[in-house]
Amino acid sequence: MTTKKKILFCATTPMSYAMFKPLHRRLKQDERIEIWFTANHNAPELYGTVGLSGENIINKYWSMMKRYDLCICPSFFYERKNAASKVQIFHGCSLKNRAVHEKALDYDKLFLIGPYMREKFMETWNLPEDDPRFENIGMPKLDAFFDDSLDKDSLRRELDLAPGLPTVIYAPTRTSVTSSSLQMFGLDILKIVSEMPVNFLIKLHDRAYRQWKPRMKQDWMKILDEHKNRSRLRVITDYDIVPYLNISDLLISDISSVVNEFTLLNRPMVLIHVPRLISHHKKIEQKRGVESSDLEEWGQSAGTLVREMPELQKAVEHGLEHPDEKKDIRQEFADRFFFNPGKASDKALDKLYELLDLPRSQ
Repeated sequence: MTTKKKILFCATTPMSYAMFKPLHRRLKQDERIEIWFTANHNAPELYGTVGLSGENIINKYWSMMKRYDLCICPSFFYERKNAASKVQIFHGCSLKNRAVHEKALDYDKLFLIGPYMREKFMETWNLPEDDPRFENIGMPKLDAFFDDSLDKDSLRRELDLAPGLPTVIYAPTRTSVTSSSLQMFGLDILKIVSEMPVNFLIKLHDRAYRQWKPRMKQDWMKILDEHKNRSRLRVITDYDIVPYLNISDLLISDISSVVNEFTLLNRPMVLIHVPRLISHHKKIEQKRGVESSDLEEWGQSAGTLVREMPELQKAVEHGLEHPDEKKDIRQEFADRFFFNPGKASDKALDKLYELLDLPRSQ
């Protein structure tokens, strides 16, 4: 009997699963492959949150006692070298450049999301253009924007959205030691937009909730629950934001990687100015030897920038009334940040099968 190839997927929060879900769903159909899952904390709880059952779920300690043919990670916590190949697929691509971390260099393969990420790795760590770890892949989770797998009408009915009204989604970056738009203006954004004639979706980062970041000062699960009676407000707790971006006419965010993801749909955005957070990430890059800050210089040019809350309603109204404004800039962002839109999963699978030394069966 032929020994199966073993793959370990590693996660930190439920949104990690969204990053490798398209790969898992296709690899699990291959009888030559055995798939395992682990997480930085409480693996059964995390994977239960995303609806996985009947899978090989193992806690981090025991996962380190096994050997694998491939280890696939969208984060950097799994440092054990117990796989023939360790692949970094990243958890996003933003101008914060958290993904361009020195820890990534410990991986055998870097599944780069786009040209910008490739340039930043080369610039930050003085890497050659032909570094053997580089693979121009893209972001598999975003293939759903292009493959007709998302049913907009069905999702709108499921959310009971008001027909005839535009849909606005608020998706801020993760909280930090400084200030995100959620910390600075979260309640104001909630109140202002929920009173406008729009369907309003709120999708917070996993790390905004105490379940995944116990030290959070504000209990956003409780805060949002207190506002659930607002008739057009919908709180999205799904681990995957992609279906909800797909039905949204306008995005409100700040410096989250979701800003770049939304440019693939080329729809208007309103970006909340977060100067302290930009300064925080600028200092991190300066410590790496990168003097310029793309966030500061051009990173918010794809959307309408809002500095104070009295500006928010007019900015949202303007974006909905003039959806083509800045469309060329948004297209430039999409081209710069993503390889292989709509085909990233296929590119990733081609390389994974090569690393497994298996002919691809699908």
